[in-house]
Amino acid sequence: MLVRTFRFLAGFGACFFAAVTVAEAVDCPRGGTLLAGASDYRPYQKVEGKDVSGMDVEVLEAVLGKLGCSLKIDALPWARHLKGIQDGSVDIASPVSKTEERESYAHFTSPYVNARQLLFVAPGNETASVDLTAFFAGGGKLGAIREYAYGGDYMTLKETHAGQVDETDSLESNLKKLAAGRVDATLGEEFVVGAEIKRLGLGDKVVASETVISSDPSYFMFSKASVPEEFVAAFSAELQKMKDNGEFDAIIAKYR
Repeated sequence: MLVRTFRFLAGFGACFFAAVTVAEAVDCPRGGTLLAGASDYRPYQKVEGKDVSGMDVEVLEAVLGKLGCSLKIDALPWARHLKGIQDGSVDIASPVSKTEERESYAHFTSPYVNARQLLFVAPGNETASVDLTAFFAGGGKLGAIREYAYGGDYMTLKETHAGQVDETDSLESNLKKLAAGRVDATLGEEFVVGAEIKRLGLGDKVVASETVISSDPSYFMFSKASVPEEFVAAFSAELQKMKDNGEFDAIIAKYR
C-alpha cells in the first residue's frame, strides 16, 4: 500500500510538474489579449464597419482560447498591419506566405491551409483538364483578373495563349462571364473564389474543378517584437491537435 501510494504521489507530482511547465510555456503575451489586424479578404477575414469575422478569426479565437488567451481585432490596411508586426504594435497577421524578409521580424506557425489556386468551371466540366496547359490546348477561353499574380505556369502560358485569355478588373466580372458561358473557366484561390460564388448566388452555375494551378502553404505570422517564439510553438501544437481531432476541419468546412 505504501509503495502504491508513493507511486501515485510520484505520478501526481510528474503530472503537476508537466502542467506547470506547459502553463509557463503558454503565458499569454500582451497581458492576455493578443491584437490581430484584418482587411476584407473573404472568407479569411470579413470586415463590415467595425465588425470583423471570417475563417481566420474563428480559428484564432479557438486556438487562443485553448491557450487561455483572448483576441482583439482591428481593421487595418495591409501596409499599416505589416508595419505593426515589425514594430510590435500588432501581434498577428494572416493569411500570409513565408519569406526571408518576413522571417527577420516575425515567427511563423506551422502551415494551417494550402492556398490552392484552382480552375473554376461550369458544372460537368470538373475533370475536363488535367492542367492549365491541357485547358489551353483544348481551345478553352480563360477569364482572368488584369495584373493579378496567379501562380504555377500561368504567366508563361498567358504569353503563348494570349488570344484565349479574357482579362477583366474583378473576380465578380469573371464569374458572371463564366456563368453566362462567355468564358470556359476562371481561376483563383479556392476559399476566396468559393466565398464570392456564394455571395453572387452562382453555386448552380460555377464550381471548383479538380485542376490545381498552384498550391502554397499559408501561415499565421506573429511579431517577434511582442510574441515569444515559445508561445508560437504552443499555438502550432494546439492548432495541430485541432486538425487531428476534426475541430479545424469543422471550422473551415463552413467556408468552402
